[in-house]
Amino acid sequence: MPSRRKVGSVMTTEVTTVGPDTPFKAVALLLATWNISGAPVVDEDDLVLGVVSQGDLLEREAPHGLLKPGSRQAKRKAGAAFVADLMTTPAVTVHAGDDVTVAAKLLEEHHFHRLPVVDDEGKLVGVVSRSDLLRVFLRTDHVIRDEVREEVLLREMAMDPASLYVSVHNGIVTLNGTVERTSMIPVIVALVRRVDGVVEVRQTLQGRFDDRGVSPVPPGPVGILSSHKPRS
Repeated sequence: MPSRRKVGSVMTTEVTTVGPDTPFKAVALLLATWNISGAPVVDEDDLVLGVVSQGDLLEREAPHGLLKPGSRQAKRKAGAAFVADLMTTPAVTVHAGDDVTVAAKLLEEHHFHRLPVVDDEGKLVGVVSRSDLLRVFLRTDHVIRDEVREEVLLREMAMDPASLYVSVHNGIVTLNGTVERTSMIPVIVALVRRVDGVVEVRQTLQGRFDDRGVSPVPPGPVGILSSHKPRS
């Protein structure tokens, strides 16, 4: 079954990191120099301890403006000299094997611009950003059409791709034609929607045989399983 692209296929593997003992001014200079919004904080074994961002630096300078006055976090960040006291912890992370939709949801929920990507041991393997995820929707219409025909119709549904009309325009897939059974239509549509870059699916598919009301199991016991005794 076609699946959403994985985080590992779109993430950036060359990551700028800092340690918990990195001074405040060094972090500010690093973020400005590399024009990035934040950086993972890792220990000597590359285990992710947290994330330090431009927002964390601002909270350090004006804690009462961005944090609830008197909160533990505000007290910790006020006047902090090192990353250990500046960073947001625990870090919100994703795994390389997660669907890109998982990363997108976390970025939206937490209003982040990027997420550390970790392995099963919690070690940093990359970073995924909003721009990385948007690249999924930059696939050309031609590439999307080829995947619909070859992966969905031919491989998954065992159909001749030429038996249906398939067009893609701006990520919108249009399907026209006739399939063997009516019950196949929602399956095809669901599979097409899972193809990376698909924005919408429009279809006017019809089934040669309407099997929606056909029960796959005959009513009552039959054959050798019948409980009725033959008449003598």
